[in-house]
Amino acid sequence: MDKILPAYNDPLFSILIIVLLILVVAIVSFVMGNYKEERQRKTLKSFLGKIKTDECTLDIEKLPFEEALITPLSLLAHTFSTQGEYQKSIGIYLYLINNISPFPKKEYLLEGLGKTYLKAGFLKRSESIFLEILRKHARNREALYHLEVVYELLNKHDKAGQTLKPLEILGENSNSLKAHLKLSNLLKNQEINREDKVKKLKQLIEDSSYSYRRVIKELFKLDLNAAWELLDIDKIDSILDILWFLPSSNLNFDIISTNKTLSSIYRAKGVLEAKGSVSKSGIFVIDTINAAQKGGSHEVDLNFKYGCSRCKQHFPISFERCPKCYAIDSIQVKVSLAKKQSHTGYSLL
Repeated sequence: MDKILPAYNDPLFSILIIVLLILVVAIVSFVMGNYKEERQRKTLKSFLGKIKTDECTLDIEKLPFEEALITPLSLLAHTFSTQGEYQKSIGIYLYLINNISPFPKKEYLLEGLGKTYLKAGFLKRSESIFLEILRKHARNREALYHLEVVYELLNKHDKAGQTLKPLEILGENSNSLKAHLKLSNLLKNQEINREDKVKKLKQLIEDSSYSYRRVIKELFKLDLNAAWELLDIDKIDSILDILWFLPSSNLNFDIISTNKTLSSIYRAKGVLEAKGSVSKSGIFVIDTINAAQKGGSHEVDLNFKYGCSRCKQHFPISFERCPKCYAIDSIQVKVSLAKKQSHTGYSLL
């Protein structure tokens, strides 16, 4: 044996052993990596295969796949998603993903599919897609952000909070998201009694990190006296709809009568009787109604819509997160004059 193999202390033999070990490790790593990649691919394909695409009128599955189709079809899928044609968009995304092997080439397609599921209301499917992306690419900002949105909509605020740390590591400023989640937790926590919740809300309303509109709206539900005492006249524009739709039984006339802006608002609504000259509020629609009433017209009312300062979309109902782009604290109250109609109920609180 000594003539066949070099002595154990031969440096060439030691080098040969090290080279062989490196080769073995490399081969094992390569095989295991391919096995893991194939297993993950089959897992994703199995998940995607559960989604029915029968309603996709494009019959895209019969279309021969070519690399040149990726860009135009991905743009078409995005357009369908934007227009609300979610089934068509999902069908195209699935077709592309199933025909593309390397993950980096289909990562943005998976993002688009996850966002489409989110818009369509398939939250669990959206969660699965974003988690799959993060298993392959843990530093994907889009996946992390939209996963936080999914968890928030699923009322899993603890998991939503867990997505903030990776975003911070990636250099994102998550202070507004932290405040948003903290306030959401407080508002939806049924274990906190009314007095403690009001106390916490009083503290948060002084912090500009928290949405003044959301806090004051909740206070009007829990403690009317506290809400009226903490009312900020400089922020009337952001809560004009809340004040306008308050029932008369919830009004604090002692505070209203001592403030020109509030008095003008409730004279315009017809709650207070206009005596003599009416002070201007500085709010165009309110002053217009008061002027019309002074001229004998009492059929003018306010109509409210809500815009997003980020995506510039408009919606008929109030929101905490923009339904279009999921931005927080982006709501803008849009008010216009309308013909007065009889109102029943109170929808804002």
